[in-house]
Amino acid sequence: MTLKPRKRTDASSITAAALGETSKVAVSDVASEPNRATNALNTARRVNPRLPPAEIEPDDKAVNHNMRVRKSTLRALGKAADAEGMSVKQFIMRAIADKGVFVAAPDLENGKVTPWRDR
Repeated sequence: MTLKPRKRTDASSITAAALGETSKVAVSDVASEPNRATNALNTARRVNPRLPPAEIEPDDKAVNHNMRVRKSTLRALGKAADAEGMSVKQFIMRAIADKGVFVAAPDLENGKVTPWRDR
């Protein structure tokens, strides 16, 4: 199977087309048929031209953070979290949130509770 080469545009022409700074002739050179993004942008302009452009928030992906603590500290955290009916992660995240640091909602949820002696 052979793939056909496709003409790719640079970001400046796409941005100009999205902002309406190019003529229809220049836009038609970039793409022979209107795409869904252009149609959505044109529809939004017709509905309310005074609305600001939409902002897309980046994904808030989960990442790993390892912290080395003493076994006695982990046992104490496990016991305290167990007494509260939480996982150690949730216990720590709630303590951090109580200090005024922003913690994402999924990090405050109770995950799998592993007894401290099984760690």
